Amino acid sequence: MTNQYKVNHTKAALLRGETIAVPEINRVSHPIVVEVLALAGYSCVWIDMEHSHLNLDGLSNMILAARTVDLDVIVRIPHGPYNQVMKTLEVGAGGLVWPHCRSADEARQLVRMAKFRPLGLRGMGGGRDSQFGTLERNQFLDQANENTLLGVMIEDKEGVDDVEAIAAVEGIDLLFVGPGDLAHSYGVEREPGHPVTQEIVLEAFDKVGEACRAHGKAMGTAVDPGEPMRTVVEKGTRWLNCCHDVTALINGYSDARTATNEIVEASKS
Repeated sequence: MTNQYKVNHTKAALLRGETIAVPEINRVSHPIVVEVLALAGYSCVWIDMEHSHLNLDGLSNMILAARTVDLDVIVRIPHGPYNQVMKTLEVGAGGLVWPHCRSADEARQLVRMAKFRPLGLRGMGGGRDSQFGTLERNQFLDQANENTLLGVMIEDKEGVDDVEAIAAVEGIDLLFVGPGDLAHSYGVEREPGHPVTQEIVLEAFDKVGEACRAHGKAMGTAVDPGEPMRTVVEKGTRWLNCCHDVTALINGYSDARTATNEIVEASKS
């Protein structure tokens, strides 16, 4: 038996009160993107399986790439059955984010599926996370419970209404405010400006932040650098999904095209 469980440095940093900058992979699901993010200086990546076409085989390859560069992998899974929770952890994900959490009962359901006893009743398989069953069992169970990061997304009015109870659930580490869907839930999705700037959404941040501080949890959100990010950081947000793959590609290619055109045009004068 060995004892080389993959330590989740991101969860440890979050528990120390640090602020985490996290890039998203939403559409370009390839191991090379994972490696490039590590080269860019990130220590953690958010991989989306709620909206994307990514399957478990693809995720497994991306996690292998992440392990070569010591990048923690947090996966947003679909809001669905138990086996997708268990399988995602067994291929080596360091944490899970559960979308559209509307109640403390749903948060407890995630903990029950993702944690071993005494916190939950996760099934005992022999996946990559346990070094395919070669880790000493009792230490593996304890290390898995300690290292697995669990987040729930507060992106519905009902979730905001029950946020005090959600934040109190043992085993939940992160309450992630989804500003786009939350604006939709409140009926202000068509208002001008970033969803974060809507007054009712800002009030939700205040309520989620207060609940997180009261129960020792972290608040997160998705927002690009700029004034909206400054606003939510001032409200206590410590987990920042600060960019995603498509935006990075569009901005990078667009900036290069614009700069090239300027040089070419200047050479004609």
